[in-house]
Order: sequence, then structure tokens, then C-alpha cells
Amino acid sequence: MDIREFSTLVGVSTATVSRAFSGRGRISKKTQERILREAHKHGFSPNINARRLSSKLSGVIGLYYTFGDEIIFDYYNMELAQEIAKTCAEHSVSLHLVLRSQSRKDLQLNHLVAGKGLDGVIIVTDSLRSLEGLEDVIRKCATVVISNQIWPDNPSRGFIHLDFESGINQAVSHLVRLGHRRIGFIRGQTDESKFDAYRRALKQNGIRFDKSLVTKPSKTILDGQQAISGLLKEGITAVMCCTDLLAFGALQGALGQSVSVPGDLSIVGMDDLALSSQTVPSLSSIGVPRARIAEGAVKMLDQLIDSSNGDRQDSAQFMHTVSTFLIERASIGPVKMGRD
Repeated sequence: MDIREFSTLVGVSTATVSRAFSGRGRISKKTQERILREAHKHGFSPNINARRLSSKLSGVIGLYYTFGDEIIFDYYNMELAQEIAKTCAEHSVSLHLVLRSQSRKDLQLNHLVAGKGLDGVIIVTDSLRSLEGLEDVIRKCATVVISNQIWPDNPSRGFIHLDFESGINQAVSHLVRLGHRRIGFIRGQTDESKFDAYRRALKQNGIRFDKSLVTKPSKTILDGQQAISGLLKEGITAVMCCTDLLAFGALQGALGQSVSVPGDLSIVGMDDLALSSQTVPSLSSIGVPRARIAEGAVKMLDQLIDSSNGDRQDSAQFMHTVSTFLIERASIGPVKMGRD
């Protein structure tokens, strides 16, 4: 039910509905209470676009990636962008994708915010350092940051924390139950939280950390192929990969050396891309609930826009943690006898 349908049901204008929820403007207490009571009864809540009808909101939010143009070639972030766009459409909100330009720094985003072209911004980042240069945006505009890292001095009022700890712990624990003791780790470009979770999971399962089973930071499928060659020489029976792309490379590299997957080597990726279920064998991965991330980010931004549009003194912070989980497919199996 949108605001027009609800206002017709209650018998008031859309502007009156907006005033009832915002608590601003000319509206009697009796009318406001009746509207809120009916809204609760019918499960109705206004969205960003609804409030635009009686405010100066543009009805547009920005999606900003601090990775620059790499977003175009990053399957995970493409899939996340699709989910956010889908959620925005369900809330009748327009989405503007803004890419970081190394040459122009963050001028485009700053210009959009300064010109009131955006009501709020969702920022996807991997480190606090990546937020440098965005201080004005965060101060002037409702902002939600999505990241798998968490910082005590995060400047944004809204924060969605993607917690890989739970999924990585599930994966390592499951591999250990299958008899694996030499579990390698193919690192990503910015993977501190994932790497720390891997080390903690080993410790919790009574396995001593071995730095020889950890590769240098990698990024592409080819990097994954090269990384697995070195790890196989170290006698690993399983490998955790920081992304599914690296896992695709590890899978290709292993099969190219006539290493059976999962007979000789179990492989686990992270991100659970759409392609992961289509590889042969199908890739086990750490599942990321992108739909929940998108829904949480848009709703949180909605709250921040609502408070920012009213009392600027409201500085309450919002934080939501989204947990990951192991999705087991055909690339995981028990360790071979004599290799444990």
C-alpha cells in the first residue's frame, strides 16, 4: 500500500498523512492520532518518496562505491548494486550510482549533495581510509556505510556491518570435522577482517596457524590459479578463498594439475556469486544475504533522512549487523586417508 492508497482509505490528503508521521506542520492532535492508529492497523509506513510529496526532498538517493571504476568489473558489488536498486524501486525511490574518480576525487558526489540532488547516500567501502574526502558529504547528508570492517570512530550515523566471522567459522569448523588440518588461505586485496576471522577459527578448532599456508594479497581469477599452485606444494587439503573469483581460479588451477576437487582438495569461496552454483564441481561459498543488506541500508537511510529533514540536532546513530553463513556444495569433501 502506498501513501496515495492509504490517504484515500483514511479520507485525508497525502500531505496530511506526511504531516502526521513527521509531526511537523498544521495538523490537529486528534487527526494525527487517528492516522497513526489506522496506519498501525493496516501495517502502513511512509517511505522516502511519500514524504517528498510534502517536503523538499528529491526522492533520489545515491549509491557510492569507494573502489572507483572497479565496481563495473566486480561481480559481488554488481550483484549488491542490483539488490539495492531493486529495494529502492520497491520503496518508490530513484537510485543514482556514483563512482569514485581518482582524477576528480569526490567532486561529483560533493556537487550532488551540495545541489540537493540527493536526499541521502549509501556508501560501500572496505576501510575507514576510503572515507577520506567524504567528510563534508557525511556531515551534510544522511549517510549509511556498508562495510565488512567496523571502526569505533566511524563518522557516519548509519552503519551496516557485514560480519564474515560467523560464515568463516562455520566453514573452518566443518572442514575440521571432515578431517582437514592443513587449511590454506588465499588472501584478497583488503581482507583484514576475513583474515583475522580465519585465524580465530583455526584457533577455536585447535589448529595452529601456519603462515606458509597463506598467500600474498590477490584479486583476479588468474591470481587464484597462481596462488593454488604454491599452496598445493605446502600439502594443503583444503583452501579458503577471500572471494569467489579467487576460488574460481583455485578450482581451475587445481583441476589443471589433475588435482581432484573435492577428492584431493576442498575449496571454499566467499560472496556466493550467482555463478558459484554453476561451476563443475559447484563451489561451496560463504553466503552473503545481499537482499537483507539492501533492505537494511535503504530502511536505515529512510530513518536518517526523516530525522535530518526535521531536527538537525538529532545525532542518534544506527547500526545493524548482517551475518554470513556457509553454503555447502560439491567442492567440499572429507580428507583422503593418510593426508590428515
